[in-house]
Amino acid sequence: MFNVFSINCMSWLRAHCLAGPCHSRWRRYFPKGIAGRYIVKMIKIPEEINLENYTLMLPSVAVGNVGQLCIDLLISSLNLRKIGSLWNSMFLPICGLNPYDKKSNSLCTTADFYLGTSHNIILLQLRSPYVGNSNEFFDELTQFIQRKRINKVIILTSSYDYECANRSEFKIKYLTSDESLSNDEKLLEKLCWMPHTIKNVRTNSAEQYHIPGGGFANGLYGYLKTFGIPCTVLFCYCSEGDNVSDALILFKGLNEWLNLININSIKYPSSWEYFFGNPPSLD
Repeated sequence: MFNVFSINCMSWLRAHCLAGPCHSRWRRYFPKGIAGRYIVKMIKIPEEINLENYTLMLPSVAVGNVGQLCIDLLISSLNLRKIGSLWNSMFLPICGLNPYDKKSNSLCTTADFYLGTSHNIILLQLRSPYVGNSNEFFDELTQFIQRKRINKVIILTSSYDYECANRSEFKIKYLTSDESLSNDEKLLEKLCWMPHTIKNVRTNSAEQYHIPGGGFANGLYGYLKTFGIPCTVLFCYCSEGDNVSDALILFKGLNEWLNLININSIKYPSSWEYFFGNPPSLD
């Protein structure tokens, strides 16, 4: 559980231990990040868990929370086991009850990891808005992927529907640096996904693609790509509201690619009963 005390401690460590006059004595306790920054490891997963050749899936906090809802569906439908958590100052700290089992006494936090050994997948569910700088989060996540020898990453997100000029494009769209996917023309034809080809007009770059309302998805995709980590971004267009149907579209498209579950076996999380609050009082 995270509180004001833990956040203040982190601030004190950074200010006094890592940047102060006695920094050389303290820095040996803190690993250097890929970008050269000293970071505190805040990914807590048992070291004995082997994630080599696993696929990491995570949502980007985006319009309609579609990616997060899709991850919820995966965790609930596949009955995945929680194995750890992540804390990073980029995200607001929260704590709550288990969203997948009403009878459980376990807690959920801002960012929890869930494992699916039968499908070689590990999911990172994010439950709060991001408010800080993304570089440290990207750095820490990339180190984790490399250290655990994770095979590839899938980012699930969404984009504002008014950004879609062509109604025929209301399908799943994708960005990928995963050659096993981009070179499989038959699979892509079967999936009926559409490549995302809108350039980022601010950079006028052919390599960076902007996903309006898509959160950090585009930034993380580009960051992982620079380190040669295969990454695919899947998203659909939507608006704010009841976005369960959008999450199901993303879920079904992902499932058609990875063949994770019989589509008739989808199980909604028990916490979804309270999407719009408790029932009105009958008194």
